[in-house]
Amino acid sequence: MTSPDPERPRVPPNETPPAEGSTSAGISHAEPRRAWGPVPLTLIMLVVALVAVGLLAMAIALMI
Repeated sequence: MTSPDPERPRVPPNETPPAEGSTSAGISHAEPRRAWGPVPLTLIMLVVALVAVGLLAMAIALMI
């Protein structure tokens, strides 16, 4: 067994050490998030549709 680290300060079990500062301390307001625009969403859906058609065509070609 190893003994506790003698360098580490002892904290009583009923107390907790002070927390760090807030992560949003320097931000005056939240930055708005942008949603997907119509063009990127349309391109992604087009690619998904082309992949689906290609997989369907391969499945049909294997059955023939």
